Amino acid sequence: MATRRTFMAAGLGLATVSLRPSASAQTQPFVLYDDELKNGWQNWSWAKVELTTPAGGAKPIKVQGDPWSALALHHDAFPTTGYTKLTFVINGGQQGGQELAVKAMVDGKPVEASYFIQPKAKTWSRVEVPLKELGAEGKLIDGIAVQGQANAYNAYFITRIQFE
Repeated sequence: MATRRTFMAAGLGLATVSLRPSASAQTQPFVLYDDELKNGWQNWSWAKVELTTPAGGAKPIKVQGDPWSALALHHDAFPTTGYTKLTFVINGGQQGGQELAVKAMVDGKPVEASYFIQPKAKTWSRVEVPLKELGAEGKLIDGIAVQGQANAYNAYFITRIQFE
């Protein structure tokens, strides 16, 4: 016959197991930026970047730059196992149409694969980038970059960046 102590011990055991990091725990979003850098992420950009720019009720990152410059966010290397995509919300600013390549970083260098986007002017859009398209599925990565292409680009805004 089970006693109250047995149920309490079983409950505590379950709580301990559920708090232990594991691959299944990675199904929770891993947030890089949402009104500020989160979870140990750092700004390693080589573009003109303003963190926490007030815009309505949010504080997105404002990015503009010269050809090939990028918003680059760095973290200690971590496995992408358990995640399938990188998501973010982006606004092309006053003009939009920036030609941007989303890239994963390994050892501080971009992986060859890219995912190309062109944000719309004055419009917030949610973007989902499959990690397999970045060459980052099931890999150990240490950052992401959103890189302009051969032309200088006007300011765009980006927020709610996370792995899902």
